[in-house]
Amino acid sequence: MNIQLKHYKKIIDDLVKIRPAILKRWVTEKGWPNVSENKEKNALLSKLTDTEKSTLGEMIQQAKDEGIHDTLAYLNEQINKGGLKIMKDGVPIAVEPYGTELFWDWLERCEGKEWPEDQLKEKYTKP
Repeated sequence: MNIQLKHYKKIIDDLVKIRPAILKRWVTEKGWPNVSENKEKNALLSKLTDTEKSTLGEMIQQAKDEGIHDTLAYLNEQINKGGLKIMKDGVPIAVEPYGTELFWDWLERCEGKEWPEDQLKEKYTKP
């Protein structure tokens, strides 16, 4: 596999792995860590129904997803303007190897889709 493509895929897939928001789990499961600075948060959570906790958890996850998405969109824009390169081990990562932006590839991988190898740009087909 082309090293630039390998690094690109690794970065996207690593971002997919860190996607789940710990705060969502804290809301929907056991609450914030039981320390004095979290008393108010846990008191609020104790008043919520399971449905309300689930809704709040989804809102928290959406906020995290929005942050990742917007960051990737910004990075992609800067790369396309020619002012930014993302390097891994001294090698620039592939740029839109499938004809789609960083954030799009991240969204697709979050949904469990395979890499669209049939759309791979020719320059990334060679090692």
